[in-house]
Amino acid sequence: MTIQIAPLAALLMMVGFAVGLSVFKYTAPTAHGTAGRGDLGTSIVAATAVVTVLAVLLTPGFGQASTDPVQPPPHPAQSGTTR
Repeated sequence: MTIQIAPLAALLMMVGFAVGLSVFKYTAPTAHGTAGRGDLGTSIVAATAVVTVLAVLLTPGFGQASTDPVQPPPHPAQSGTTR
């Protein structure tokens, strides 16, 4: 089975991973020179928020007017009689 991922989705996953990793490293306490563990929950929330915002902004058609003008419904044809 072949799984294909769209290039935009792959880009969003990589950006989310990078943001999550940097937040995890930034929140790691470094008291007395010992490297500690970062806050996993905060890094997941930050990565999710960034990916969500980018997905909404980069989705084709977001914030753009539709290119098809709205057509009024056709009038029903008058049947046989002229008024």
